[in-house]
Amino acid sequence: MENTRKPTDEVFRALSGAVRHLQPGQTVRVALSGGLDSVVLLHGLVQWREREVISLSALHVNHQLQSMATQWSEFCGTLCRQWQVPLVTETVTIVRQPGQSLEAEARRARYDAYRRQLVDWVVLAHHQDDQAETLLLQLLRGAGIPGLQGMPMCRTLDDGTNLLRPLLGLSRATLERYAAHHGLSWVEDPSNREVRFTRNYLRHRVAPLLDEIAPSWRRTLARSATHLAAAQRLLDDMAQQDYHHCQRGDGIDGRLLRELSSERGINLLRWWARKMGAPPCSTGRWEDWWHQCRAGPDRHPRLRWGGWVVFRERGVWYGCRETDVVRESTAGSRDMLE
Repeated sequence: MENTRKPTDEVFRALSGAVRHLQPGQTVRVALSGGLDSVVLLHGLVQWREREVISLSALHVNHQLQSMATQWSEFCGTLCRQWQVPLVTETVTIVRQPGQSLEAEARRARYDAYRRQLVDWVVLAHHQDDQAETLLLQLLRGAGIPGLQGMPMCRTLDDGTNLLRPLLGLSRATLERYAAHHGLSWVEDPSNREVRFTRNYLRHRVAPLLDEIAPSWRRTLARSATHLAAAQRLLDDMAQQDYHHCQRGDGIDGRLLRELSSERGINLLRWWARKMGAPPCSTGRWEDWWHQCRAGPDRHPRLRWGGWVVFRERGVWYGCRETDVVRESTAGSRDMLE
């Protein structure tokens, strides 16, 4: 009997640790795909709702990428009516951009949907296996610490939307035991079996091999992601201190910036760009920029990436979206990092 209670206890313990971030009376909306993970999360929060007063609802995003997408939406509707949870359904159209994967575009569309929710928290069902797979993917891409820190339990998007991931400390196996114990049903996305996607290849081909030599590798990698997140927080603290030292108005004093080491200078610029809401930029581009930023005062170097630009004017570095108005004195410059 103890073993049958264990998955419920683990899920409730995870929810207890996560909901401490909520304030009384706040609204909570679960991102419900209809898959195992999100069904377990919603079920757990429905049970939690009976203990604690929370305003609970669900969001289903229909990506229109699978022939069964309509049936999945109907499944989520039926489930929410059964559990008396208000459901919002958003249908999105995925437009694949040049150089972007279909998975990346679907993720962008989902996050855009999250931003449109007028609630205090959007709750996601990522778990320990997802965290470990994400770390592996980032390692294969040669990511730095910002990418290797994995997914945080709490995150605030650039528009102020709050995301919460209560299940990050639980394995998928635990969620499967919870679902079996409570007799839950869910839908399966057939694309999750397609090994042409890198994440699926890792999950179905590489993970079984790792299970043979290091059965606890998912928990170990998730713990490594936690350590790397702590390291990133220290780097962010250092960058903030350097920013206060180098700040001049809305920009960064180029002379003071050059007094920093290349590592600290690039760390400051990464932090500053993230603070402005700019997307990540590759280390190689930042290193090129660091070389260019030491150019003479008669030069006007720029770094462009992802619709953003960092430029120097009268010894001060500024950053903005390319669509924003750029000062006339830099408009004719040819010293640009493209």
